[in-house]
Amino acid sequence: MRIYKSKKGIELSINFIVMLILAVAVFAGGLMFAAKFFGQAEKMRGNLDAQTEKQIEKLLDSGSPVVLPLSTKEIFRSKFETFGVGVLAQNSGKYTLTVTYKDAFKKDKTRITLNAQDWLNIAMTEMALKKNEKGKFLVGVMVPREAESGTYLFEVSVGFKSDNPAEAPDKDPYDAPLQMIVKVP
Repeated sequence: MRIYKSKKGIELSINFIVMLILAVAVFAGGLMFAAKFFGQAEKMRGNLDAQTEKQIEKLLDSGSPVVLPLSTKEIFRSKFETFGVGVLAQNSGKYTLTVTYKDAFKKDKTRITLNAQDWLNIAMTEMALKKNEKGKFLVGVMVPREAESGTYLFEVSVGFKSDNPAEAPDKDPYDAPLQMIVKVP
């Protein structure tokens, strides 16, 4: 009598385990790729776009000490946008950016009582510049889901603290304050 031992069951189990390991590896690789891709997209979102960079450079070349090329933006609820503020250093020292919420109005000109100061995300509020050097500040605005439709006004000002007070006096504001407008449709 011959006894045949069937190896089909073992081969099927081994094939299943190998395929399962490959599937898990491919899935993990896909998750790592997605995390890296979306992480890069998040970093890019916090940078100025090339067009805004060029506009800031052009306005600073004209001699303006503080510029805000795009002062009005329409931002939808739950969306994030950035404003660029350029500074041309007339003297060496520290330049500080201050953005404050001023007021908000609906289309019918009635006031909105919400304080939108917490919408702002400013990564760097101070930078040291040498005379005739150009600097750029980035102001992020995240409009929350519950925001009312209307126009929100912010005041942008840059202050100056001299490295050598005998040479150049401190100024706050460094130049006339600018207005940043956020329209929520």
